[in-house]
Amino acid sequence: MPMGDPDGYTPGHFNRVYQYILVPACRLAGFSPIRADDPASHDTALDIIKTIIESDVTICDISSNNSAALYGFAIRQASSLPVTLIKDLKTNTIANIPEFDIVQYDDSLRIDTVQTEIETLSEALKKSFENKAVGDSLISRLNIGTAQSDASGNAETDTIQTPPTDTVGHDEAQQKESHLPVISPLPDYVGNPITQEEIDWLKVGASIFHMNYGKGEILTISKMPKGRIAKIQFESGPKLLVLETSGIFRKVKA
Repeated sequence: MPMGDPDGYTPGHFNRVYQYILVPACRLAGFSPIRADDPASHDTALDIIKTIIESDVTICDISSNNSAALYGFAIRQASSLPVTLIKDLKTNTIANIPEFDIVQYDDSLRIDTVQTEIETLSEALKKSFENKAVGDSLISRLNIGTAQSDASGNAETDTIQTPPTDTVGHDEAQQKESHLPVISPLPDYVGNPITQEEIDWLKVGASIFHMNYGKGEILTISKMPKGRIAKIQFESGPKLLVLETSGIFRKVKA
């Protein structure tokens, strides 16, 4: 969402958009709303990227043509992850994205329009999630971000840039994907938790264990300035995770 109070908006306007439209729409669609830039739970740009990648669905409010939302949209679209674009009626988008549906809302936040907008956005979120693509990302089609080995066997990866700093906060900290069961007790084949040093040496093809998703194999690793994103194939399907901040990765015994 836009940061602070952009020119042409009253103080606290986008906090009200979040409270009056986005939170009710998310809950109506069956999701728990979390703002990626909430300072209470996201201290760094890496935390924000992690939330953008690991969310079931992402809403990008491109009102006022804010660059942070466009950046989040680019990440989700490139990876074929569910994303819903919204904007207010007075914003003329600078991005050339006519092929994507955009849910519009009245920036006056009138009570007689808000309820309809909540229902429209809720349906868009459910449709986005239900129609999510699997394994057909723009990154994979362009062969970007796939680790390749040089003659020495070291993995070479592409770089993902950090997001713009004009990002903003949220009203409730809830753990994402809380509906996923934690696997307990741990299977016999699971070893000790992976240390930070071991994370640095992880390569494509490595077997790992995740407390929610179970056993998986690393398919690709992409570098960021302060961490790495891995695409991991679990039995339930592929998943993008930030290695350094996942914390619950474990080694899988041979």
